Formats: sequence, structure tokens, C-alpha cells
Amino acid sequence: MSLSLLTAQYFQQLDPHLLTFPEDNHLLDPTTQETIYTTLFSESHAANEQPLPPPAYRTRVLKRLITKLESLLSNPEEDEINESLLEEYSTLLTLPKPSSIEQAQQLTYITYTAPPEEEDDDDDDDDDDHDSLETNKRRRTILTSESRSAIITAGTTGHRTWEAALHLATYLSSTAAGKAHIAGKKVLELGAGTGMVSMFCARYLQPEVVVATDRELGLMRQIRDCAGRNGLAGEKDDGGVFKGWIWEWGRELSRGSGEDDDDELQQVGDYVKVEFDVALGADLVRSSLLFPFRILPSLFSLCFVGLYTMDEQRATLARSTGCNRLIRSEYPEHYPFLWLW
Repeated sequence: MSLSLLTAQYFQQLDPHLLTFPEDNHLLDPTTQETIYTTLFSESHAANEQPLPPPAYRTRVLKRLITKLESLLSNPEEDEINESLLEEYSTLLTLPKPSSIEQAQQLTYITYTAPPEEEDDDDDDDDDDHDSLETNKRRRTILTSESRSAIITAGTTGHRTWEAALHLATYLSSTAAGKAHIAGKKVLELGAGTGMVSMFCARYLQPEVVVATDRELGLMRQIRDCAGRNGLAGEKDDGGVFKGWIWEWGRELSRGSGEDDDDELQQVGDYVKVEFDVALGADLVRSSLLFPFRILPSLFSLCFVGLYTMDEQRATLARSTGCNRLIRSEYPEHYPFLWLW
């Protein structure tokens, strides 16, 4: 389990000091070290289905891992550090190091792993090995393109997945009540940003259709790229469970998806009546002056607003829209970036 957790945390690019390494006795095992190398650092290994993190992140993780291994060496004749790990670290150290500004602006692929699904009581008699195998088979991941260190890039905060989106996705993905809000429904996400919530719903929660919307054409291009990598590509206007459309609030919804530089933003409302059952939003705005909240009750029969912070001002603001359900964060402060397991 510890290697599975480490793998999920690594491809989510958590800060290295938050990574969960295997127990010390397992970490010293040559087989464990070789598995760590092939799974997390080898660019040619067939098991690497996700793009590797950028070199700067891999360097930081390897430094922490090797330092930990060195502290565990007690028997020079038996204990050793995997040669491939040492060689990879040496190679990474020779690469040019981008500036902190360049690193903050760099887009990188992030892979999120969802928390476990609720299990039936009938599964309690399964043996541990079978449970581990089935857990790996059931693993649900979503890949996004982000600038994890940036708050605002190119005039938008949408280039990273914020905490509220993680908590909203956790609720929708890991509870029966959350899944029931999506299954068989026409779902709209407002201010989708990286599109993580929308793509997860489309891939795993059996909606009729999911439309991710944002005002930024650049974000739609990133979402389109990631939709393909998540197995959601190939859809056009009249087909497919997942779509990414431009929507600047207060104007008509358009089908611009960022496919190319000449992408024409066709207004959907001119010839198609657009209706949704559920609207999702996570930390959409911080001020009532920035968002026409009161248009929501007339558009959607059900609206969820995911709030990471317990900020009562924003909660009051959301209630004023007529939304009949708020998803409030109940997770402790020391889980700021983890998609909880």
C-alpha cells in the first residue's frame, strides 16, 4: 500500500516533504528501490502511463529519498542504494536549472488519484492480496495540465487545481450521495479552470453529459489536450459525454474549445436550447462584485458550490444565489493540497 500511496502522491507532485515513503526496512530492500526507480523515474519503463514530473521536481524527490536511504545504511556489506537511483540523480543535477519564475510559469501534467470508493460489506472476506490487486484495478486517475506554483497566470487563476475543487471531487467521487448527483445527469461546471472535476465526473460517474466552461480560450485548449489523454477525446458538438465550452458570464454559452487559433466561438443559444440538471462550482469568486450570482437560480435547478475555506462571508454570498446545497470543507488545515485517500 505504501508504494501505491507514494506513486499517487508523486504524480500529483506533492511537496517532497509530504511524500509517504515505505517503512524503513522495506525501503532498504533492493526490490523496493528498483520498483521505485522504474515506476517513478525511468522514462522508458512501460509502467509509466503518466508523463513524468519536470526534472526540478524529480531532483528534489531524489535528493530527499537518497538522503533518507543514506541515514538508514547500517551494514556496509548488505545495505546499499540502488545504482539507477544514484545515476538518475547525478544526471538530473547536470541539467540547467530554471529560475523560480520560470518554474512557476511552467505547465506540467499532474495526475490525481481519487480516494477509494465506498465498499460493500460482502467484500470483507477477501484476502489482503486480492484486495490489493482489486484496489489497483479500481484506481481512478485524472490528468490535468497546470502551473502548480502560480496563483495568477495570463490574467487567470485557472491554471492550477485549487483546494475547493479537490474537496468537491472527493465528495462526488467517494460517497454514494455525491455520485447520485451526477449519474445520468446533464452537468455543467462553472469556472472549470483545469477541468479536473468535470473530467473526473465524465470519466467515472456515468453522467449523460458534462460541459466544462471557462472564459479563457487558453484553458479550453489545455482541457481539450487533457481530455484526449484521459480517454475523453473524439467528441464533437453532437456527441460524446464530455465537452469544453467558452462561457463569459452574462453572455451566451459558446462552443469554442480552443482547437486552433481560428476557433470560432459559436453561440449555442442561437439555435440550441441548453438545459442542465446540475451546476458545479468550486471557489468561483471572492467578491460579489465580480460575479452575477443571481442569474444562477433562473438557469439551474440544482447548484453545488464547493468551499474549501470556512469563510462565512463567501458562504453567505453563495446562499444568496438560491443554491440549495453547500459543500463545506470539514477537512483539517494540514491537508491543503492532498486529494484525500
